[in-house]
Amino acid sequence: MKLITIADGTQAAPGCLFGEQVVNFVTAAQTIPSAAAIPNSLAQILDERAGGLTAARRFLGDLQNANASSLDRLRQTGALLPKEQARLRAPLLHPYNIFAHGRAYHSHVRDFDPNAPRERPNHPPTGFQKALTSIIGPGEAIRIPSSAPNYVDFEGEFCVVFGRECHKVSRAEAMDHVAGYTIINDVSARDWALRKDLNPILQSALNLMYKNFDTFCPLGPNITTKDEIPDYRTQRLVTRVNGTVMQDTSLSELIWDIPELIETYSAILRFMPGDIMTTGTPGGVGAGRTPPVFMKAGDVVSVTVEAIGELSNPIVGP
Repeated sequence: MKLITIADGTQAAPGCLFGEQVVNFVTAAQTIPSAAAIPNSLAQILDERAGGLTAARRFLGDLQNANASSLDRLRQTGALLPKEQARLRAPLLHPYNIFAHGRAYHSHVRDFDPNAPRERPNHPPTGFQKALTSIIGPGEAIRIPSSAPNYVDFEGEFCVVFGRECHKVSRAEAMDHVAGYTIINDVSARDWALRKDLNPILQSALNLMYKNFDTFCPLGPNITTKDEIPDYRTQRLVTRVNGTVMQDTSLSELIWDIPELIETYSAILRFMPGDIMTTGTPGGVGAGRTPPVFMKAGDVVSVTVEAIGELSNPIVGP
C-alpha cells in the first residue's frame, strides 16, 4: 500500500494510491463506511497501536469489490481522482524526528576524499536532525536561500518510517519497528566547503546548519508499506537533475545496514510512530563533481526508488 497525504482545500487528508488513481479516506467514508475506521492522519495510520493499517487494508478490500455505482459516487464526491489531478502534501507533516544518517556509502565519502579506502570505518555511524520546518512535499519548490545562494546541492536518500515506538532496540528487533519507507532529498548549501579558513569541526557544524533552510527537506511522494519492499537491499536509488542522472546506487551498497542503524540511533533517540530515519546519500553529489554541479532557479531535481516512486521538486530563486 502506498499511503499519501492529499491537499483537500485548506486541510490535509490521508489517502492512498489505487492503481492510477488516488483515494481520499476522509471523503470516501461517505460512500464506503469502512473508511470511517481509518485514523485521520498518516502518523496515526502508521501507529501499530491504532490499528490504522489494518483498517486501511480492510477499506481497500471493500473498494476493490465496490460496484460501478459506488465508484461513480466516489468520483462525484472527489474521493477518487486520477493521480494527475490530486495535489499531494508531504506524507508526514509533523513527525517528532527526522534523523539523517551521514557518510553512508563509500562512494559519498569519496565525493570529498577521493583517496578514502573502501573499508568499514572503525567508528559508529553518525547523523543529525533535519529541521521539521524544512519539510515540503512532492512538486513543491525548493527555494534557494538569499544568504547562501550559490552552492545548493542535492542528496537523494531512501528512508525508514517507524510504526512503533523505537528506543534501545537490538538489531534482531529493529525491523519489527518499521512500518514502511519513503524518500527524502537532504538539500544542502555547501558554502562551508569553500571556507579554507575553518578547521574541520567548524566546517562540520556549518554543514549541519546549512542543511536546514526552509524547503531543504522534500519528502514523499508516499509512504510505501514494508510488505511491498520485502528486501530493501534490492532497491536502486537514482537522483536526476533536469533529467540527467547524478546519483545511481543499490541499497546493498550501504556501509551500515538498516537494522544496525536503528540499533545505533535508537540507543540515543526515541523514535515515535511516523518518525523518519534516512539511510544517507550515495556518491555523485554536485559538490563532489569536476566541475561542481549546483542547483539553480529553473532546475528540477528528482529522486526515484522503483518500489516507492519519484519525488520531484522544482528549484526557485530567493
